[in-house]
Amino acid sequence: MASVLAILLLLIAGLFGYTLIAKTRGNPLPTVFGWGSAVVLSGSMEPELPVGALLVIHRQENYKIGEIVTYEDENGTLVTHRLTAFENGKAVTKGDANNIEDEPFPVSKICGKVRAVLPGVGGMILWLKTPPGLCAILLFGGILLFVPEYIIRKVGKTLENQK
Repeated sequence: MASVLAILLLLIAGLFGYTLIAKTRGNPLPTVFGWGSAVVLSGSMEPELPVGALLVIHRQENYKIGEIVTYEDENGTLVTHRLTAFENGKAVTKGDANNIEDEPFPVSKICGKVRAVLPGVGGMILWLKTPPGLCAILLFGGILLFVPEYIIRKVGKTLENQK
């Protein structure tokens, strides 16, 4: 049991490490098999995408008007808005709660289409990236790794003493 948990924790740590390295190398939305995630930080797409929601994003070959996409703006920031038009090889988007469209940008800057919205989960993920959150992860991981082993040893000793 402890070895399965250890493998699971190593996989999660590896995924976290891959994401961190990819972001430091300039990839604003690292993906695994074309899937990535982002957290909604503003209300520009409310009520459809509430602040604090975790978005599951999938890279596609083509995008259609009306779809909600995540793209990298000229400052390297991820923006998630609805596609409103294509003009001369550029995409135009607009936040549902905004009054004006965004500046057109190259279609190649689209990172993917929003495939799922998990309200409230993003806020928890942002907290886990803070120092207290990282400490909580390490503490929880340690508990998962060492407590089952401790219980197994105690039960084993108890059973041996009953013989």
